[in-house]
Amino acid sequence: MLNLLDIKPLPLATAGLEPVKGEIKSVPEDFVVEEIPAYEPAGEGDFLYLWVEKRDLSSPYMARSLAKALSIPSMEVGMAGYKDRRSVSRQWISVPGHLEKETDKVEIEGFKILRKSRHGNKLRTGHLHGNQFNILLRSNMDEQNQQKIKKLVERVTETGLWNFYGEQRFGKNLETLKIGLDLLAQDKEASRRPFYLRKLALSAVQSALFNEVLRLRVTNNTHKKVLAGDVLCMLPQESKCHARNLQEDQARVDQGLMAVTGPMQGWKMYPKPTEEALLLETKVCESFGFKQEVWKGFGKFLMGARRCLVYPISELNLGFETDGVRLSFSLPAGAYATQLIREITQQDAAEEPEC
Repeated sequence: MLNLLDIKPLPLATAGLEPVKGEIKSVPEDFVVEEIPAYEPAGEGDFLYLWVEKRDLSSPYMARSLAKALSIPSMEVGMAGYKDRRSVSRQWISVPGHLEKETDKVEIEGFKILRKSRHGNKLRTGHLHGNQFNILLRSNMDEQNQQKIKKLVERVTETGLWNFYGEQRFGKNLETLKIGLDLLAQDKEASRRPFYLRKLALSAVQSALFNEVLRLRVTNNTHKKVLAGDVLCMLPQESKCHARNLQEDQARVDQGLMAVTGPMQGWKMYPKPTEEALLLETKVCESFGFKQEVWKGFGKFLMGARRCLVYPISELNLGFETDGVRLSFSLPAGAYATQLIREITQQDAAEEPEC
């Protein structure tokens, strides 16, 4: 039986090309993220939406600090998605509407409220289309490296972004992933961990298994091939459906209109794959000792979901500067910009705790 903690290096779409070594996140301003919301607040309703900027703060820490300042449980702070800690990030978050005056008094280092509005519902995970990135890769951008990075970007644009989870998902020394595995093993000490950490830890297990499914499909060259029983994702809306006509669906995938999905394992995954796709995913899961019943008993933590294996990349712009090259691009929700940088530098980003 394989051990999920024995993570092997992930494959690279740019294998065979010379990398461009460099650093990101030397300072937070090198990594700028702006959320692309799924909708704008309506201007009225029971919830207060805050368009905020955070600098060098993790999203969970920001939420906990804001909740403490407003004297509310951290679960009452809503956000559509986590943003990188070592960054300057702008995003919507929501709090109960009756706290509007109290938000004027909030003082958190590295945190600014840029504007406010009202809406009828709490902001929840997934309420975004994606994120716009502006990233400085600090490197010697002589003529040779400029040509190298152009070839690397051209390759990734051709292949699409292989949607692996990066090392930061699993915590320093895989500590977050270890806690998740302990939770699934009904370890009492792990079950006493804070709510946000248990949620992250179980998600880390799902993410590691997703990576292994994608690894297998890259190895088999089926990451962009529609198999019988596959669950597909309509782009950019990301609504899910089963493959119906393999030839027609394959044409849509080839055109970038759809993507093949992989599993974020759980007890209530919908839609579920069938036939060949189900056999492939079950094989991966069981090779690490996980049976379907292991996901039960964790409620919303482990309901399960589907995630695109490969995302098309468009409008990736390069700007050469004195200190390096600036990359400007957008990605759908859930895709990691650090994975795109990894394809260029061919090295993993430094570990960055999410909590």
